[in-house]
Amino acid sequence: MIILSLILAHLMADFYFQTEHMVKEKRKFLKLHLFHHAAIFLIPLLVIYFYQGKDLMREVLLPTILLVGIHGGIDYFKISIQEKTSKLVRKNAWNLGLFIIDQLFHVITILVVCYFTLQVDLKTTFHSILLLLHLKEGLRPEIGLFEGLLFLIIMLILCTTVTGHLIRILLGSLTKHISLFEGKYTLKDLAVSSNSEKNMSEEYTYMVMKHQDLSRGKVIGYLERLLVVALILMGSFSAVGFIVAAKSLTRFKQMDDRDWAEYFLLGTLTSFLFAIIFGVLLKIVFFGSY
Repeated sequence: MIILSLILAHLMADFYFQTEHMVKEKRKFLKLHLFHHAAIFLIPLLVIYFYQGKDLMREVLLPTILLVGIHGGIDYFKISIQEKTSKLVRKNAWNLGLFIIDQLFHVITILVVCYFTLQVDLKTTFHSILLLLHLKEGLRPEIGLFEGLLFLIIMLILCTTVTGHLIRILLGSLTKHISLFEGKYTLKDLAVSSNSEKNMSEEYTYMVMKHQDLSRGKVIGYLERLLVVALILMGSFSAVGFIVAAKSLTRFKQMDDRDWAEYFLLGTLTSFLFAIIFGVLLKIVFFGSY
C-alpha cells in the first residue's frame, strides 16, 4: 500500500499541483515544485506512521528527504538536457522520450527508497503483481479495499491527465498553429490565361479550430478514454468502434485539411490505445480476466 500511496502522491504533485506556468519555467519554480512534493509525500508517510510506525526519522523524514532530493536531481538533469537540445528538429519525439524516461526514473526512485528505508519486500511485491496479472502460475492474491481504491485512482489519473499530457507532447505545436485561425475560410484560385476562352476557378474550403476548442478537446479526450475503459470493464469491446465513428463524424468536414486529419487521427488513435490498455489492465486486476 505504501508504494501505491507514494506513486499517487507523485502523480498529484507532478500533474495537479504544478501549473502550466511552472512547467514552462521549470528551472525558476523548481524549489516550489520540490516543496509541493515534500508536502504531499509527507501525508501518506505520516498516516502510515501513526497507524503502524515506530521510527519517525527512518519511516517519514528520511524517505521524504531522499524522494524529494532525488526527484530534484532528476528534474534538474532533465531541464539541462532540454535546454541543450532545444533546437532539435524532431523535438516532439525527443521530449516524449524524456517525459517517459523521467516518469520511469521517479517510479524507480520510489521503489528503491521504499526498499531501503521502509523495508518493503520488492521481490514479494513483484511476485504478487505477476500473479495478479496472470503472468505467473499460482494462487491469485486478494486485493485489499484501500489498495484497490489507490490503484483505481492511479489508473484514472494515468488514463486522463497523464495520457492527455503525453498526447500533447506527441502532437507538439500543431494545436498552436491551428488555433491561430477561427471559423470557416474559403479560398478561390482563379486560373487566368490569355489563350483560354474561359477562366477556370477552384474553390478550397478549410475548417479550422477555434482557440477555446482546445480546452474542450481536452475534456472530450478525458471523457472518451473513461468511456472506453467503462465499456471494456463491461465487456463491450465492439462498442468502442462506435465511439470512434461518432467522434469522426463530428469532425468530418475538417478531414479535408490533411494536417488537421493527421493531427486528429494521431491524437484519437493514441488516446484509444491507452484507454484500451488501461481498461484491460483494470479488468484483469479487479475481475481476474479480460
